[in-house]
Parts: sequence; structure tokens; C-alpha cells
Amino acid sequence: MWNRICVLFLAFVTALPALADEDDWDNVPESAAPAAESTPVAETPAQASEPAAPAAEPAPVAKPAEKPADPFAKLDSAKAPVDTVAKPAVGREVPVRYWIMGDSVEQEAIFVKIERDTVYLKRPNADEQKNLEKLQEATIAAMEESNGQHQDDEEDDEADSVATAAPAAPVAVADTTPAEQPQEQPQEEVDDGADDDFETALQKEDTRMKLEEIARVEEEIRQQEIQDSIAADSANPFIKIYRLDLRRLYNMEDDEMIDLGLSNYVVPEYVDDEEEMELYPPGSANLFVTSVPAACSLFVNGIPIKQVAPDTIKRIAPGKYTISVMQVLKGVEWWGTAVVRINSDSLNRIEIPVERPSTRLTLNTDPEAVEVFINEVPTVNIMPHYMTDVVVDGIRPQAKTSLYFRKVGYRDTTIVTEIKAFMPNLINVEMEPILDDLALIEEQNAFNDERSKRRIGRGLLWSSIVPIIAGGVMWYLAEKDWSDAADKKKAYGMSAFESPDTQKMVKDNHDLNKKGDTKAGIGIGLGVVGVGLLVAGFVLAF
Repeated sequence: MWNRICVLFLAFVTALPALADEDDWDNVPESAAPAAESTPVAETPAQASEPAAPAAEPAPVAKPAEKPADPFAKLDSAKAPVDTVAKPAVGREVPVRYWIMGDSVEQEAIFVKIERDTVYLKRPNADEQKNLEKLQEATIAAMEESNGQHQDDEEDDEADSVATAAPAAPVAVADTTPAEQPQEQPQEEVDDGADDDFETALQKEDTRMKLEEIARVEEEIRQQEIQDSIAADSANPFIKIYRLDLRRLYNMEDDEMIDLGLSNYVVPEYVDDEEEMELYPPGSANLFVTSVPAACSLFVNGIPIKQVAPDTIKRIAPGKYTISVMQVLKGVEWWGTAVVRINSDSLNRIEIPVERPSTRLTLNTDPEAVEVFINEVPTVNIMPHYMTDVVVDGIRPQAKTSLYFRKVGYRDTTIVTEIKAFMPNLINVEMEPILDDLALIEEQNAFNDERSKRRIGRGLLWSSIVPIIAGGVMWYLAEKDWSDAADKKKAYGMSAFESPDTQKMVKDNHDLNKKGDTKAGIGIGLGVVGVGLLVAGFVLAF
């Protein structure tokens, strides 16, 4: 009897805390309620502590705790809001170190481009991260080598590091997780040695369930954060920073600073010009070149071919080429140039002597007989300065010279080049033929016709000067003869009687008048011709 009363009283006393905490039990999820109902009343503390292990099993949950250490977290939230639309990058993506205004350390990322004053970066993937680490190690090694620091005993250092890390191994393989650590302390506080006490068992069970609930909620929050981060990264691959917010941006791959003064920039792709550029068109012909003196470097159309005369230029396509030779004598380059047409079915030989250094402009075109204008745009009033192929001697060195090439049936070509002192200044131009634009060819012909008319007109204007001047001279001589005839006539009138002198005066007067009339007629004719040429030239020239 007393035993039953004691048991009922003890059950009533132990039930009071549960009634007091009724609100807390109502907040427990439905998934946790069955666990409380199914727990036996006589469960021992050892049995109560065993179910705590499954709560710690999702150990991977502890990994998201590393997220705050992400160097891009601050950048995403404060400095670089990410757009929802990602633009494709143009150019080469390179690893960089960047330093934002107000930050105390540099961060690493992958540079994509600068567009409209915005720097586009992205987080490195696993392979890119390994590349970043290798570049960083190479940089550190280079700095240590430049400072005179050397690692002579690498094996000893590795052994020391392994020996140092060995005692910590038992701690590293411990099964404890952040979620389990809070569970042990309450157990030690609650564990008062009365394992068979029913009230203590209920308190332990209550504590365990609360800790499980806390761990479950933290797990859900962490998983949600992971999913949100993954979704944000996939939707927004770029990190955007205003270029003036960066203190510096260092290209780790090319070992150079990226100019933040540029509003638009991409890292260009590597291009090996030597592999892409042909020294000369390949073919089946050969050309044997000798120079005077010997041992001169060879050039084909101004491009060095890394051969020394006398030598054979092999496997070159037939056609027209400008072959140059050069040798440095007493610190000055001596050049020689010749234009040669290579045939495929004959022995091609050429000897080129070097010439005394002078400033020349060598103009070669394909086709030949092309009009050349130097520093003047072709117009109907300007005639061509030269016709190719030609070597212009005595030209002055100029930093910027414009050359205009023109020929009917070919498109006009303009070249801006530098004329260097004491150099041949070789210019080779291949004109582009007009194949499908007859209207343009008609315009070129009309241009030539108009220019020819104006040229003829200017010639007539200049030629009119001679007959006009000649006519004026003849008129002057006629006037002189007429004046002398008048003097003879006056002297004859003053004579009192006939004599041989008076008869001679009459004859001279007659002859002078006749000569004056003839000269006057010639002068008038020359004047008419000159005026006619002047009028015709004026009409044609203007």
C-alpha cells in the first residue's frame, strides 16, 4: 500500500515541471513529439545519451561554417553587387590580385574585362584556384631568391613539419563536432550520480530533445544558406567593381599591372606573329642573290629573311619583288635595292651593290605605272608627282608622310609612313583591282579626262605668253622702223635740190615703211595667236 502511494506521489512530483513547461513542448515539431511519447519511463541515463549520436551524424553540416572566411563575402555585400544578366567576356581571362579602397589586404580572383568603367571579376574554380596557388608560390619563391633567402634543407623542414603535426593527429580524428559539444556539458551538470532517479532521466531527455531541435534548426539554416549561395553563384557569375574603387589590379599570369585608367579593356590573346607571317609567297622558283660587298643581309619586299648574300632564295613564287641588301660599315647601314621579276622556268640571278648612305624613297607597285602623290590629295588640278617604279632621291626625312597611289582600274590606296634618314625607305604596294564596279571606273576615266583638259588649258595659258610677248616686240620694232622712215622723209623735205643723197633718203623711207608694216603685221598675228591661246587655255583650265 505505502509502496503504491510513494510511486503515485513521486509520479505527481515529476509531472509538475512538464505541466509548467507545456508551452515549450507545444513548440516542438511533430517529428520530435513521437520520440518523447515513445521514450520508456524507466530509461537509464546511458540509454538517454545514446540517441544523441545520430544528431551529430550530419557532420558535413559543419562545413558551411567556413563560409564567413570567404574573401568575396564582403565584396558581394558591400562593394560589388552582381547583375542578373551576365555578358560574355571577350579576350583572355587571367588570375589577378586586386586591392579595394578601404581594405587592408589584397584578394585574388579571375579578371574578365573592363567595360564602361566597370571591372568584371569572377571566383576561381578548382583548377583556377590551383593555378593561383602555383603563381603565388612562384612569386614568393622569386621574392625569397631576390632577398637572398634559400631553403637548403627542404627534407629537414618537411620532417620537422611532419613531426610537429604528428601529436595533433589524435585531436584531428576525434569524432566530436560543434553540434555534439554543447551536449556533453549539460550531461555533466545534470549527471549527479543518481542514474536510477526518474526525475533526472526526464530532465536529461528534455535537454537532449531541445539540443536536437537546436541542431536541426541550425542545420536547416546552414543548408538554406548553402543553396542560396550556390544559386547566386550560378545566376550571377561576375563580380562587378567600379574601376575607381580599386587601388590596384595586378595581372599575375603576365606579371604586369592592369591600367585602371582604361574604360574598356580585355587581356589580348597570345599571337605569335612570326608563325603567322610569311616571309615571301611560297612557290617553285629560286633566286640567287649576290651583293657588293659580300656578306650582306637579304630582304624581300623589305622583310628580312635571315639569309646572307651570296645565297639562294629558295621556293619563292614567280612574280615581281624588291630585293634589298644591307651591311653595316663603320656603324652606318649601307643599302642596295633592285627590282626583279622572277620566272619559274629560267635561272634567276641578280647582283646588287650597296650605295652610299642617303635618304631615299623607293616606290614599287603592282601593277607598274601608278601615279604617286606625296603629301597631296589627288585632284583635277594636281598632276602626279611620280610614276612607279621610281626611286626618289634627295627627299627630306619626315616623321609622317602621306603617299597616295592612283591608277585607272584599281582602287586608290593611301599609305602613311615615316621617311627615315640615310635609309632606302622601301614601299611596296599591291593595288586592288576593280572587278565589279564599272561606275567607279567611269568616274576614274572622267576624272582623268577633266584633269587632261585642265592640264592642256594650263599649257595653253603658259604658251600664250610667248606669242603675246613676241607680238609686242615685233610691234615695237615696227614702230621704230616707222619712226626712222619719218625722219628720212623730213630730211628729204628740207633738201633744196635733187641729189643722190635725196634719192637715197626716198629709197630708205620706202624700205623702212615696208619693214615696219611687215613687222607690225607679224606682231599683230602673234598677238592674235597669243590671245587665242590665252582664251582657250582659260576655258579649258577653269
